[in-house]
Amino acid sequence: MSQSGAVSAGDAQDVFALTRRLLATQTPRFTGEHGVEVHSLVSSDHVPLYLFAAKSLARFWPEVTPVVHDDGTLTPRDTARLRRHVPDARILGRAEADRRVEELLADHPTLAAVRRNNVRILQLVDYYLLSRAPSVVSMDSDVVFLSRPRALVDWATAASDERPAFLYSPEFGWEPQGVHWIADHLPGTPYVPYMCCGFAAVDSAAFFDADFLERTLRALPREISFAPRYVTQMSYSLLGGRLGGGRTRNLGEPYRSGRLEWLPAIDDRVICHYFASHERSTTFDNLSEEGPLLARAIGAGG
Repeated sequence: MSQSGAVSAGDAQDVFALTRRLLATQTPRFTGEHGVEVHSLVSSDHVPLYLFAAKSLARFWPEVTPVVHDDGTLTPRDTARLRRHVPDARILGRAEADRRVEELLADHPTLAAVRRNNVRILQLVDYYLLSRAPSVVSMDSDVVFLSRPRALVDWATAASDERPAFLYSPEFGWEPQGVHWIADHLPGTPYVPYMCCGFAAVDSAAFFDADFLERTLRALPREISFAPRYVTQMSYSLLGGRLGGGRTRNLGEPYRSGRLEWLPAIDDRVICHYFASHERSTTFDNLSEEGPLLARAIGAGG
């Protein structure tokens, strides 16, 4: 975009060409043979970004099953587009999810109330309550794969009692905002300090604990429990901390969150979580500014 914020003809042409490359790539196929579901909360605005995420996932890890959670903004046209371009994805509409989760959280009133008021908490609560597989990967719609995730393949195919219950994308270079309440309000409570909840791999039965979340959120001041941002990251951090170091694993630099230009150049980078909402207001901005990365992710570079 130009410095004035106006869309230039060159930017528009680049985004159009990138979109054509996306639609021209092969329809992603997933086999589900690793018994892993990859869950993503998707908005109407981010449907194009999710298509890049899903196609890059199918390119490098097709043995999983993608699951799309409607954040409440998906239109029938969006849903039809997702079904057409990612036919193996399971799509959970917001109304259906609300009904099912309300029933499941009938005995957890604080957690249920937080969920009603904070769409981001669906990235925690709904992913694990509504999963059909014992292993879940949480993946934001602004994550793309750049190579085969061998550490996750090994994790997915290992015996459940021999593997970590929580593997996470590290977040370095700035203080993750989701943990900044913990020291003052939950002193002595173990937590994972430098993690991004936008990409994690989880053994659902061992990791997710609605009773723990209910007690924790109820004990915190309301302005924290019901804050519009960072509660999800804080909750992931606390759930990981309660497992202990032996069951929690940092995935390391190849899975580090951040825009590619912020990260060290390494040959074995697996994902790029490019933070689509950070100082960018539209999907067009992301398609324009992340064009080379997105084309590389789907094998349409050059």
